[in-house]
Amino acid sequence: MKTYLLVVLSCIFLSAHAQSDLALVGARIYPSPGAPPIEQGVVLIKNGKIAAVGSQQQVKVPTNLRVIDGKGLVLMAGFWNSHVHFMSPVWEHADSLPAAQLTAQLTEMLTSRGFTHAFDLATLNFRNLRALRDRVRSGEVDGPAILSAGEPFVPPNGSPFYVRPIKLPEISTPEAAVAYVKKQLDAGADAIKIWSASPVGNNNVVAMPVDIVKAATTTAHQYQKSVFAHPTSDTGMRVAVAGGVDILAHVSPDGYVAWKQADVDMLRQHHVAVIPTLKLYKWELERNKVASPEDHPLVKTAIEQIGIFAKAGGEILFGTDVGYISDFNTEDEFRFLAAAGLTFDQILTSLTTAPAKRFGLSQQCGRVVKGLDADLVLLKADPHTDIRNFAAVAYTIRKGKVIYDAQTSNK
Repeated sequence: MKTYLLVVLSCIFLSAHAQSDLALVGARIYPSPGAPPIEQGVVLIKNGKIAAVGSQQQVKVPTNLRVIDGKGLVLMAGFWNSHVHFMSPVWEHADSLPAAQLTAQLTEMLTSRGFTHAFDLATLNFRNLRALRDRVRSGEVDGPAILSAGEPFVPPNGSPFYVRPIKLPEISTPEAAVAYVKKQLDAGADAIKIWSASPVGNNNVVAMPVDIVKAATTTAHQYQKSVFAHPTSDTGMRVAVAGGVDILAHVSPDGYVAWKQADVDMLRQHHVAVIPTLKLYKWELERNKVASPEDHPLVKTAIEQIGIFAKAGGEILFGTDVGYISDFNTEDEFRFLAAAGLTFDQILTSLTTAPAKRFGLSQQCGRVVKGLDADLVLLKADPHTDIRNFAAVAYTIRKGKVIYDAQTSNK
């Protein structure tokens, strides 16, 4: 009991210390995509906000601040993962699990990867997820800001084969779609998730009727909320666009058909963003014991689709489908994005400014700018030199609080 109390008191002390005002000194700073880096930079943090940004010649560090030595590190805005899941049994009873346990799980899955924001794109128990979200918001649990699309729905007879024996809600009429969307948003969902085309097994795909998609998107937009769609195939991609969906939760490589320029033009004309989740396809092939997964047409098609979309200037949001994927490492996703032709600035945009703008938070986060939330990541090496360094996280900071420190973590 005495040891337990010492551990608790130590955690309280460290938590309070981590929330103190900070000075991050000596790192190379990338304030935003496209902006020149600040060499030997300084970021001052006060009350969870960025109080000053500049070079060591421009910004004087007050003597009373806790200083994190950033020499040799690279600093940028905290990352968004716009496609995650909290469906694993380890998240059950989020209202009563010890805070330290939840913090450790969030560290392993997200904060050790630099994520200060995470968008959950399908939970089977929204009440449980709200409990987790609330405990993070209160500061009791350390983790990224969590947004959620609540409990998703599928077409009639459209539960995906890979979630069996679970059966997702099936919506068969526009009226039912309106009622379901209102129920989700009234319960606190930050967005809506649908399967515009659902893989049901034996290479069969069930598409959602466009009038149901339109009913869902129209209702969500009345609440000023986004709609994500799992497209699966090109059919699902076109149904999603025709129905007014805002974001594709994946590319659509099933069928191994590359997107044509007309497809890309259509997506851009309708302001549809895309979350690539490229690692997902390699991971699925690996767990099915497919040899040389990176040479498989599923992976190659996915990379090709996001490549032509990026080249055309399409809006890309970084996401990994982690939580469905059990491998939390992000290096493959960055490597595949680079293979698709994305530049450093395009990848940084997908991690920071694009999601912040898309989800209405660009005046709060996404850039290293005075007055914004101190949501920051420090990397061990520069991804401008090697894109895989986006995965080499040294510190993650959320509203001025260090929520991940590689030097003291066991992960």
